[in-house]
Amino acid sequence: MSSPYAILGLEPNADPRAAKAAFHAVAKACHPDVNADPQARQRFEEAREAYRVITLGAASADIGRTGSPRAGRMTEIDLEVSVWIAARGGSVKGSCPLGKASVRVPAGARSGDRIIARIGKTDVACVIRIADTDGFEIDGGNLVTSLTLSAVQARSGGGVEIETPMGRLRLNVPKDTQDGDRLLVAGRGLPATSGRPAGDLYLDVEIIETMTDRAVAALDKILAKARRPRAGSGLLGQDQVA
Repeated sequence: MSSPYAILGLEPNADPRAAKAAFHAVAKACHPDVNADPQARQRFEEAREAYRVITLGAASADIGRTGSPRAGRMTEIDLEVSVWIAARGGSVKGSCPLGKASVRVPAGARSGDRIIARIGKTDVACVIRIADTDGFEIDGGNLVTSLTLSAVQARSGGGVEIETPMGRLRLNVPKDTQDGDRLLVAGRGLPATSGRPAGDLYLDVEIIETMTDRAVAALDKILAKARRPRAGSGLLGQDQVA
């Protein structure tokens, strides 16, 4: 079986940002709304699963970089969690040279937060590192992700639904939204915690041409052609005679 990196055409252990770009390139060509070919659908599903595997971090975490203790200073380790765990809270399991651990992460955790945990016989400070997961990037308490729209949706605007770490969200897209626009949804980033307000959600718009878009464009051409006056007939000929 091909590795998820090979499926996306990436070098092993490529950065999650590179995986995101590769997946979006596949989606633009093979998304079911764009391409009805069964092989294209299969390619899209494989790419989506590969991207999910690469960015996955919700169920477990790598606990790495055990800091060498200094006099009077607690040992620190990195605790990598997904944006889903950071948003909703939950237990993260992992291992490090000190032993195995299950660390409870509170909802609204931010990168850099320290959680004191007991690993083996040692109290350690677990330093939160929030990983980009399932297309969501983290910026402090803010979340950044892409919003894929058809040309018709972007032009007409209206309601769309998206899944976020904070739950399913319905929002209204402004009319005439352009490819590359960034939309702001205030207060729908990571939740508020003591002394910290809720973050915001930013949506980077990506417009793709769907089969419906192409059908509408073709119909517009047919109607425009039907409205054209035929040569040698109508008022145009009478004006020329006068």
